[in-house]
Amino acid sequence: MPIKEILPLSSTDIKKLRQQLFAMLVFPVVVIGMFLLFISFLFKDFNNTIAGDTIVLYVFIGFCLFFFGLIAYMIGATAIDLRRGMKHRISGKITDKRLHLQTTGGASGTRAKIRTTRQYYLYVDDEEFSVDYREYTKVRVGMDVVMERAPKSKKTLKLDVLSQSDVTNGSLCRPDSNRFLEKRIPHTRYSQRDFEALKRIWYAALKRCLFVAAPFVSVGVLLLTSGFWGFLVVLFPLWVVPLYQVFKLFRSLRNYRRNAFSAHKKGVAALVEDKCTLTSNRKSNSHRIRTTHGTLTVNTILYDKLSAGDGITIFKTQYGNVPINLLTKDQEEFYLV
Repeated sequence: MPIKEILPLSSTDIKKLRQQLFAMLVFPVVVIGMFLLFISFLFKDFNNTIAGDTIVLYVFIGFCLFFFGLIAYMIGATAIDLRRGMKHRISGKITDKRLHLQTTGGASGTRAKIRTTRQYYLYVDDEEFSVDYREYTKVRVGMDVVMERAPKSKKTLKLDVLSQSDVTNGSLCRPDSNRFLEKRIPHTRYSQRDFEALKRIWYAALKRCLFVAAPFVSVGVLLLTSGFWGFLVVLFPLWVVPLYQVFKLFRSLRNYRRNAFSAHKKGVAALVEDKCTLTSNRKSNSHRIRTTHGTLTVNTILYDKLSAGDGITIFKTQYGNVPINLLTKDQEEFYLV
């Protein structure tokens, strides 16, 4: 659990909360004004429609009540923080980060516009706190931080990094880290599991290309069978995507054959720089680690085992540079495909 202290608001904190309160007071007025202007522009008899149609009136009132209720809650929370004049100071270590993607719209059979919002969370000694994008990108897993927050509105007032003692190098000191990164990993012969991983890489590339090209090919075949030959000439860009996917598929097949023939993989030394969990309301959760050689998607077991600064060995295919597996500092092997 992080260390929590209760402190009085400083003048800077009060100024931030007042600015937030002012913005929340102005925002609903502007939004409602624009909404009424837009409706009155589209429907000249808007006032008569509202007065004559009870359902439209109820919908409009319901929307206004919901919108103003949400804004009122936010305003009330900020006002309570200002009236109490207190804040929480939270000290601890960043143990994890989470990015949540909330997708709305785009339902089947509709033309609703898809909208995705991002919510950012930091875990301080395993306790979750919602933050803004600026605070999310400011810190990395393993850093010691001090965060000041408003208790009711959950507004982050300040976030300071106490120590950046080679967090990116973690448990390895800088000279050892430099030596580790400069270490030459000899090419390793494929095992039976590596050959199976190569097949999975090839099948994944095949499925991806077919998935992307299928809609365009279907439209082209439909035009051919319907006798609309002229449209095939006019809509020639329609074939650009399938042709490009065929090219990518050919390249993937060539790399697969060359890698299987060489029967060796190459290894590179890397350090874990940061890690985060990606959650979504429409997709399954995934775990990602950022290393000095790019970002990797890993399973839960490997994610929990790795920490910022750990030295790892990433093995890739000789042709295509696709990561196959990695070795942890304890020489445990984990496959990435």
